[in-house]
Amino acid sequence: MVLITGSTGFVGRHVARELCSRGMKVRCLTRISSDLRALNGLEVEIYRGDVNDEASLETALKDVESVVHLVAIIRETKLATFEQVNFLGTRNLVKVARKTRIKRLLYMSNLGASPDRRFPLFYSKWRGEEEVRNSGIDFTIFRPSVMFGRGDGFVTVLARIIKRLPLVPVIGSGRTKFQLISVEDVATCVARSLKDSSTVNRVIPLGGPEHLAYEEIIDLIIQTLRLRRLKMHIPIPIMRAIISAMEKLLPQPPVTSAQLAMMVKDNITDLDIVERVFGFKPVSLRQGIEDILS
Repeated sequence: MVLITGSTGFVGRHVARELCSRGMKVRCLTRISSDLRALNGLEVEIYRGDVNDEASLETALKDVESVVHLVAIIRETKLATFEQVNFLGTRNLVKVARKTRIKRLLYMSNLGASPDRRFPLFYSKWRGEEEVRNSGIDFTIFRPSVMFGRGDGFVTVLARIIKRLPLVPVIGSGRTKFQLISVEDVATCVARSLKDSSTVNRVIPLGGPEHLAYEEIIDLIIQTLRLRRLKMHIPIPIMRAIISAMEKLLPQPPVTSAQLAMMVKDNITDLDIVERVFGFKPVSLRQGIEDILS
C-alpha cells in the first residue's frame, strides 16, 4: 500500500493515476474540502485528513508501506504559510511515519531548495528535506524544475496573461533559465523510484531535455497561440512594487513576491539527468506545449 498526500493537486492526480496503472494499491490522504473529481475512475482508497493533524495521519498510515509526500504550497495565504504547510506539515508526517514504521518515504521538493532565507519557498522546502533526510526512513527526495501540463501554474498562467494583454510584460532581463519537465514524466519517475533500490537515500534533481530562458518560454507560447504581441521588459525593483500592491488588493494575484524572488537565478540541472537515473528521455516543452494550450 502506497499513501499519497496531496493526491488531488496538480502533481498528485498524475502520480495517483500512474501508480494505479502499474497495479499498485493506492491510498489518498485528502482534506475534507478537497475536490475528489481529479481521482474519478481510479481504484484508490480515500482517507480524509490533514498533514497538520497527527491523529488523521496515524489513521491514514495504518498498513502502509510507502509514502509519496506531495502536499505543498507555492504561494502563501493568511491560512496557509510556507512554514505551516511545507515545513511543519512535513515534520508531522515524518514523526508519524517513524512511529508507524513506514519503510519508504518519497518527498517532492524543488530544484533550488536551499538554506537561503531570501527565497522563502525554497527555504521551506529545504527545511522539509532536512526532516526527511534525518528521519531514519529510506527516502528519495525529488527536486524538479518547473513542471508543465494541462492546468499547470506556470505555462498555463503565462498563456492566460499573453492572451489578455496586447503588451506582454517580461520580468527583468528575461534571461533566467528554466528546465521545464512534464508532470507526467515526474509521475513516471516517482513510480519507478518506488521499485528501484538504487534511488534510496538520494536527492535527485529532475528536469526536461532543454534549458529555456524565461523570454524564450514567452516567445514559444506566443508562437504556439499564433498571436502577434509586443513585449516590454520590466525591471525587478519596479515589478516588486507592482506585485506588492497586487498582493494587497487581489485575493489571487497572478504572481507573488515569493515567485518573483525565484526569477533572479537559474532553475536548471543536467540535461540528461532523467535519462541517466530512470532510463527514459522526458518530453520537452516544445513537444508538449500544443497539448497544454489547445
